[in-house]
Amino acid sequence: MKSNINDNLALRLAVASKAISDIELKQFVALLVGQCGEPLSEKKLRSLSPKALREMFQASSVTVERSQVNQLHAILSSEQISPMEAPKLPEQTLLNGPKVRLAVSSNNLERIDGHFGSCLRFLVYEVSAQGFQLVDVRPVIENLSGDARTSYLIELIGDCQLLATLSIGGPAAARVSRADILPLKQLTPQASRSILERLQTVMDCPPRWLAKLLDKQQEPEYV
Repeated sequence: MKSNINDNLALRLAVASKAISDIELKQFVALLVGQCGEPLSEKKLRSLSPKALREMFQASSVTVERSQVNQLHAILSSEQISPMEAPKLPEQTLLNGPKVRLAVSSNNLERIDGHFGSCLRFLVYEVSAQGFQLVDVRPVIENLSGDARTSYLIELIGDCQLLATLSIGGPAAARVSRADILPLKQLTPQASRSILERLQTVMDCPPRWLAKLLDKQQEPEYV
């Protein structure tokens, strides 16, 4: 089996195994072989869903938390081999003029590379015509499932008007929209800056959908 694992794959497996406590690399690789078959490959690892990984561990004697499985999935499916670290918050500046908040489902640094239901964290950005900045990093730590998990995730980004994500299921997208958060699905993993720059350029003369979001922010609250 060792002869079928190249250096990049071996490094990815070593990094991924550290996401699960109380498991040796040899046992971890054996579980993956049992799930995917031999030989292991980057393509096979990327095809594994969080659900498949949870079921793999449930069939073994290894106990894992949902957050650990999501970390593992992020490492196995990412383009870059990385432990999937969170970015550091920069020093904050005051952005003048109308602003929107964008939540990004992220796994690694300041990238849009996570799925709504299984991302490791949400990055929250403020965007105005003047610029944009990262204002919060919110880890996803609750071991919930189904409707309860969707409710928790929506509450986690409830102060945002926009959501940039790689993927979101239909029912979850409908609930996000009902919470006055507009989902913006991205076709490929990318740096958050790409969508932030596009948003910044239209803030002076926003399209109708963005103008509605800005108008809602200015609506008076009645008690």
